[in-house]
Amino acid sequence: MPTIEVLPIESLSSENNSRTYLSKTEVFKHVKSSSSDHPIIIELITSGLSVSIANLITLPIDVLKVRLQLANAAMTTSQSAIKAGLIETTKTVYQKEGIRAFYSGFTPAILRGLFYGGVRLGAYGPIKNMLKRLASDDNKSSIVFVRNITAGCLSGSLAAITSNPMDLCKTKLQTKNTIYKSSAHVIKDVIQQYGVKGLWVGTVPAAFRTAVLTATQCVTYDHAKRLWIELTGWGEGVKLHLGASLITGLVTTTVTAPLDTIKTNMYAAGKYGFSEVTNKIVHKEGFRGLLRGWSAAYVRLGPQTIVIFIVMEKLRQFSGLSAL
Repeated sequence: MPTIEVLPIESLSSENNSRTYLSKTEVFKHVKSSSSDHPIIIELITSGLSVSIANLITLPIDVLKVRLQLANAAMTTSQSAIKAGLIETTKTVYQKEGIRAFYSGFTPAILRGLFYGGVRLGAYGPIKNMLKRLASDDNKSSIVFVRNITAGCLSGSLAAITSNPMDLCKTKLQTKNTIYKSSAHVIKDVIQQYGVKGLWVGTVPAAFRTAVLTATQCVTYDHAKRLWIELTGWGEGVKLHLGASLITGLVTTTVTAPLDTIKTNMYAAGKYGFSEVTNKIVHKEGFRGLLRGWSAAYVRLGPQTIVIFIVMEKLRQFSGLSAL
């Protein structure tokens, strides 16, 4: 099939019905410029795709994180499971369930990445710009910092609430000896037992966790980039994005670990509230129980954060958006 080098488009300004021909480069520029008419949509798409790709890459570690978080004295009596660490849990899952177990919850993980990631990170920029119009004094670093934190909390909470059913499905499919075969099976069973509101169990810690995660992730990334630029003089590029992502992953993992553990246990139990689950874990294991799965969370969130921001920066560059 011959290659078409030029594309005809109807001229809008011509009095006669003549055609104008654009080269491939001009057509590409035309598409990019038209996308700038809908920046919020492009923000959502680039963010959602970057989080979905990161979720796909880190899904096996996410499964291990869920298993470790549920291996607490409030949820199991198995001492071997309670004492097992990341490496031992990895061996056990592989030996007893095979490689497929590491990709449990694949479909809801990808869908959650599109919706949750799109709203959480995609809405951060627009909300930050909206708040900037309300408080536009960029000379005061305190105003900039509070504005970024507020934007992160708002976008994160909104994302958690809208995507909670998908997160619930993912977690239930990843639990040990799960009875569920698909997301549809999870949704049907939850509605039969608890009604539609059961799909939003765990929303409180999920919203708090996501608000904290987004605020620390986005704000830390903003400031980490400035720090790396001041220290190294690097411009926009993979080296700068990698350095900023490494710092961001460490901070977000530590800050969100307790809320993540509570959220996972609420998803698995289905019938306990936020305070009840927290009290059960703390009563049985102390505050250390809230940090269960920290190692897997760190191993996962570090690479995930790196992938999210590097992919997002590239997608933003491709789509004509400014760097974060």
